[in-house]
Amino acid sequence: MTTEQTLYSRRQVLSLGRKTLLVLGLGCLYPVSRYLRAKENQLAKARVASHEMPLNLHWQRIGQTRFWLRQGDEGVEGMWATCTHLGCEVSYDPEQVQWLCPCHGSRFNQEGQPLEGPAVSPLARAEVREKEGFYLASQKM
Repeated sequence: MTTEQTLYSRRQVLSLGRKTLLVLGLGCLYPVSRYLRAKENQLAKARVASHEMPLNLHWQRIGQTRFWLRQGDEGVEGMWATCTHLGCEVSYDPEQVQWLCPCHGSRFNQEGQPLEGPAVSPLARAEVREKEGFYLASQKM
C-alpha cells in the first residue's frame, strides 16, 4: 500500500481562503467609504472672454460646456443645458425657438419651461457675472 502525503489539509486551505477574503474585504472598505462620503456639491463653472462671444437674443453655447448664454432684457442670461428628466445634454434650436433633448424627446421653451416629453421640471438657470472682460458662468444651487 502506498500512502499519499498532502502538503496542506483541506481544513488549512479553507482557513487560508477565509483569511484572504477577510483581508480583501477590509481592503475595499476604505475606498468605498471615501466614495460614499464624497461631496457632490462641486459646481460646474465656465469662463469665456466677452470679446470672443458677442451675445445676441438667441442662446449661444460656451465652447464644449453645457452653459449657454444670451443677451436678455436685464443683462446676460445663462442656462445650464441639462435635461431634468435623466440628465442628457439638451441643445437649443433657434428655428423652433426650443430646447430639445435628443435622448427621450423632451422639449422646453426658450425660457427653459417644459413643453412636452417625460421632463416635468424646467431647465436650470446659470448664474452669469461679467468680470474684467470675461463672462463667468456657474450652476445655480
